[in-house]
Amino acid sequence: MTVTVLTCSAADILHSKVLTGSDSQQVSGKLTIPEYQRPYCWRDKQLAQLLADIKAHNEQSKHTPELPYYLGSLILHQANGQLNIIDGQQRVTTLALISCISGSSANIDLSFESPISQQQIKHNLAWLQQRADSVRTTITLERLQFTLVVTSSEDDAYRFFETQNTGGVRLGGPDIIKAHHLRAVEKLHQLQFAKTWEALGELDDAIKALLKGRYWQLLKHRELPSHQQQKQLRDAVVWELAQQTGYGPDLAYGRVSRKKGLSGDMFLQSAQQGYDVRQPLNQGINTIHYLAYFQALYSRYWREPDLPHLQGYQQFIAWLKQQEGCGYLHGLYEACLMLYISQFGEHQLEQAAKKLFRVVYSRRVSNQKAVREQTVPAFTRDTPVLDWIALSYTPEQCFELLDAFTLVVEGSNLNINSTKKRFMDAVVRHFKLAIESDNYQKDFAQALTLAVTEGLQ
Repeated sequence: MTVTVLTCSAADILHSKVLTGSDSQQVSGKLTIPEYQRPYCWRDKQLAQLLADIKAHNEQSKHTPELPYYLGSLILHQANGQLNIIDGQQRVTTLALISCISGSSANIDLSFESPISQQQIKHNLAWLQQRADSVRTTITLERLQFTLVVTSSEDDAYRFFETQNTGGVRLGGPDIIKAHHLRAVEKLHQLQFAKTWEALGELDDAIKALLKGRYWQLLKHRELPSHQQQKQLRDAVVWELAQQTGYGPDLAYGRVSRKKGLSGDMFLQSAQQGYDVRQPLNQGINTIHYLAYFQALYSRYWREPDLPHLQGYQQFIAWLKQQEGCGYLHGLYEACLMLYISQFGEHQLEQAAKKLFRVVYSRRVSNQKAVREQTVPAFTRDTPVLDWIALSYTPEQCFELLDAFTLVVEGSNLNINSTKKRFMDAVVRHFKLAIESDNYQKDFAQALTLAVTEGLQ
């Protein structure tokens, strides 16, 4: 690994000054932004914070004007007369806008294909122009300092990129895996797939559901970081959907049924149209298509279902999402839905949704009070509902496993207006269960089981 590290000013960067590192290696070239980078997304909040921080620094160091304001590190890949910005484009782009306002003759020619970037640049330039006097008196490019980390290998630069982020808008897991996979696409097609990725919208929720589907399995159960452990959760996303992906073609695994005719000829029929939640993934187009497929499933069947041909399913999901105290269980349920639909499509989907509900939301009535985050993965070890779906060849086989689950009601907090009691009241109304609240502990489990397994609604 060849890495050159040096310190320079923002003026040096914007004026394309030839620099020399501590190892005597020269750093020079035209600044460029690879297609796989996320769009420019700094907003008023980041601009205002930057100006306020620099102004505060100037006040504190007015007796030591030689003390620069440190803007963190830039990770650059030097190749073919270019300096590709691997990490730092938000700050460099912002400084380029500031140089326009301050009248600096910056020698920089960054291009932005993304409409998101173009619109944000127009907005930020107008925002800065409205504060031009303050910008000019506050910011001196020569007094803004960067540490440059420059590599001759894109892979080495990306390794640094994965492990640190010093910008004003911290990179999330989807941002990092986007860069990982877009750079694995042939350059001829990078812009096309960059636009495909942008069209996917917010991926965090779908990715969290996928991680649960991939992590919570009986034979290889793995601990998924808590939602409060943001860095660890980001690292899990990057590891699972970027770092450990392989090399190869765009493959979609799934079930295939083989039917033999009277003449002995064998006919193959695919049971799946898309990808498998737990399948191995390859870098580049394979993982991009995998994420696009499950993002579409997540949006269509959970986030914003618009399914006039599945009114019963749609009404049930709308009702379910309104139930309080079920946030952590929703996360497991989303993973179950995506796994089921990716394998069996819409076949008996309303029945599947209700059968999954009886199993997954059993924790809402078998616990004394709240359902804590850590109890959900523990539940999947004892009740491997995701494996029941993944290992079933037909919906009927899956239903048999789900129906065999024993629902148990824990009797505390049923005589008060508790979250648990309100949940059970809502279930009784929705499924039209003919039981009184005084008999919930004795009759609720059997009544719901009959309604779901035999369709007595």
